[in-house]
Amino acid sequence: MKRRDFLKFFAGVGGSFLLLGQRFKVIKNSTLIRPPGAIEEDVFIYKCIRCGECLKVCPAGCLKPVPINKGIFEFETPHIVPRERACLLCLNCGKICPTEAIQKVKFEEVKIGTAKINTKRCLVWKENKDCFVCMEVCPVGAVYKNENEKPVVAPELCVGCGQCEQHCPVSGESAIKVSNIGEKRKKLRRWKYV
Repeated sequence: MKRRDFLKFFAGVGGSFLLLGQRFKVIKNSTLIRPPGAIEEDVFIYKCIRCGECLKVCPAGCLKPVPINKGIFEFETPHIVPRERACLLCLNCGKICPTEAIQKVKFEEVKIGTAKINTKRCLVWKENKDCFVCMEVCPVGAVYKNENEKPVVAPELCVGCGQCEQHCPVSGESAIKVSNIGEKRKKLRRWKYV
């Protein structure tokens, strides 16, 4: 090994250890929306082998690989950007995952995240317009009208598929957004690091 290659190697190793020091902070604060059936984030990033099989079987094309600027540990793992493409809840990703980073789940067990309405952007709340697109496209009936005829989300019913966010007619950032904050994902029944 040449001296230059040797120094590059050590620089890479040193950088990796610096990144490892930030690992728990990054994972704990991760806002990535993972596929239905994804296990807890701190295990998911190690269990996922970045094979891309889940991306191939997704009929909605909602699963995308995480870009490098979102984190070295998260790089190339699957995530959903609901504003671009929502999950159709086909659950194919859990059936194809070779490492069980995404587990097979029943429809009733799906919890990707929870949608929340930004009343300052919502056409009904802000401008009193007759827009209930989020309610119309919700596959589980989690969006409903309250006593004031305004749309609200029932968090216990919402699965976080993102249909509401994708179809929201507000330009730019959606008036309803899916968040994974506070969501507990299934623990892997049996896992080993790959």
